[in-house]
Amino acid sequence: MTKRILRISLALILFLAAAAVVFWLWLTATPQVRAFPSPPLSQWTPQGVREAGPALSAVFPAPDAFHTMHVNTVNSDELWTAIAPTFEADWVAETGFYIAEGPTFDNAGNLYFSPSWSPEDVSLVAMDRLTGQRRWSIPGKGAGSGAPLVLNDLAQPGQQLIYHSTYTTAMALRPDGSKVWRVPTGLSLPAHVPGKRSQTHMWGMNYMPGADAVVAVSMDGWVTAFDRKTGSPLLSSPFHLPGAPAASLLVRIPKFLTRWANRETAAAFGPTDDGLGLFDTILDVIYGNGVNVANYYAVDPSDDSIVVAATAPDAQDGKTDGVSDNGALYRLRLKPSAQGRPSLFISDQFYFSGGTGSTPTLSANGRYVVVSDDNGNVITLDRNFRELWRVNVGDQVAASVAVAADGDEMYAVTKSDIFKLHNDGTSGRIVWRATLDAYPGFSNFNALTPTIVANGVVISIGAGRRLGQSQIGTQFGMGLLDRETGHLRWFTPGREESIAVTSIGPDGAIYVAHSPVRRAVARGVMGDKLPPLIGGIQRYKPTRYDLFARDAACAAAALAQRWHATGSEHVNARRDDQAQITLLLRQVRQTLEEASQRHEIKPKPLAALLPLWSQAQNSTAQTQTASAVQSIGQLCQALQ
Repeated sequence: MTKRILRISLALILFLAAAAVVFWLWLTATPQVRAFPSPPLSQWTPQGVREAGPALSAVFPAPDAFHTMHVNTVNSDELWTAIAPTFEADWVAETGFYIAEGPTFDNAGNLYFSPSWSPEDVSLVAMDRLTGQRRWSIPGKGAGSGAPLVLNDLAQPGQQLIYHSTYTTAMALRPDGSKVWRVPTGLSLPAHVPGKRSQTHMWGMNYMPGADAVVAVSMDGWVTAFDRKTGSPLLSSPFHLPGAPAASLLVRIPKFLTRWANRETAAAFGPTDDGLGLFDTILDVIYGNGVNVANYYAVDPSDDSIVVAATAPDAQDGKTDGVSDNGALYRLRLKPSAQGRPSLFISDQFYFSGGTGSTPTLSANGRYVVVSDDNGNVITLDRNFRELWRVNVGDQVAASVAVAADGDEMYAVTKSDIFKLHNDGTSGRIVWRATLDAYPGFSNFNALTPTIVANGVVISIGAGRRLGQSQIGTQFGMGLLDRETGHLRWFTPGREESIAVTSIGPDGAIYVAHSPVRRAVARGVMGDKLPPLIGGIQRYKPTRYDLFARDAACAAAALAQRWHATGSEHVNARRDDQAQITLLLRQVRQTLEEASQRHEIKPKPLAALLPLWSQAQNSTAQTQTASAVQSIGQLCQALQ
């Protein structure tokens, strides 16, 4: 009997050992990207009259690249240009920086970013787009300072300035790093408390066109603003939002995984000053623990109002305990003063259950404000913050909802999925959930914010194994979705994960800021089975410029048809259609030249294409819509 028990026990041990080996092999298997053929044209076309706001300020650059955290002042995450429909991973640079926001770009394509954490004494870094080499940097180690704002310099036509703020100092710089102005913000760093996190992070600056001022919002709820030209304070004093710090969520990942992930981030980026661990710090921001403002904010260009998603006042949740259980949306307006500088006041507010890590997004004309809560709801409000509708997507929405100017489209992402929503004005509905199938045989999940472009939606996909409700992500890359179907048109793997934004430069390339979170956990579990964590920026470069020219031309052709069909009473919509077609035609010329240099288009076909392009450009410039439809359509056909 004893021998039999021993045999059974031995068999059980061997079975469990074998099962453990099989599980380990399953867990640590490397996802492989499926083959993607050259993508055909998307069948998506713009529908209806586009949403259009006031004319773009001459100060704010055209939406052809990320000139601020989410493209423009309203955080649409939409570019009017196309990207290359095929691309591949290019350089990786500045790998010692953990970057949770940015980068942004000037018209020459130079990159600017502010690291969220680094052992180096650096607050702002400028990089070359083609090589990734550092051009210059500004000292100021601290809690990070958000994505820099790039604006046109009206005093020097064709030139631009970079606006950046730390907690204590705001500045305007030229692209060569020289100072235009540098002023105190009016805020003082609080005393350091051992074992307590700093909440002095400044979200990137935004622009108020009516006041011609730049504005900044801090994580602990302070709002400051400065004259764009001189840096003089716009406000009589900094304004503080009324919300209390958010209550900390009790449900977290297991402590042993947190310790392992903190070990990995410390190995890659060094220990944090507070000694609490970079991984824990990032989780607190993602979940909003102890934070007043957990993400970027919007400025409505029609009236200079500032829209901030933050926390509700302490007692609003029914108890006074020093923290807030609820989220809030605030609209701040300028209040003139006969005695001196204006002040800010709250004109509208909206409270909702649970907090939010969402950046509020405004429609182009400011009619709608879109935000999300911790309960999986996408919430759409009118200008006065009256709720119009909400749609639940099944899980907490990550970061901002991308809102398109066309077709009443919105794109929301969770930690796993990407959804296209349709806004009917008084109701909303899910159109599709994206098919994320880049890595066959593995769990595929969304890994970053979406960016809307003229020829699709740019996204990031991670892959790995699902354990219960958790994703163990080991591989990450960038892809392009079809706006009509939600299917992948293209995908390519990259080196590292990001929690920043899907940034695109004026060259149509993708630039991703590295800020690993899920891979920190995976590396903690798997060790050297995975490559070490890195920070910095990775560029994804275009590979087929002939297809790039095709996509830009055919996107312009579809817009030209809508432009021609739009009635003259829709002045702003027609103006923006024309402006977008002009940007796309500029892209066509640039990509045709590049395709010729790369021998993707031969000289004889190019010679036939250039007269079509000239005719398309002239008809667009002269507002000859019927001629534009014909000439741009011919250009599109010739490139297919």
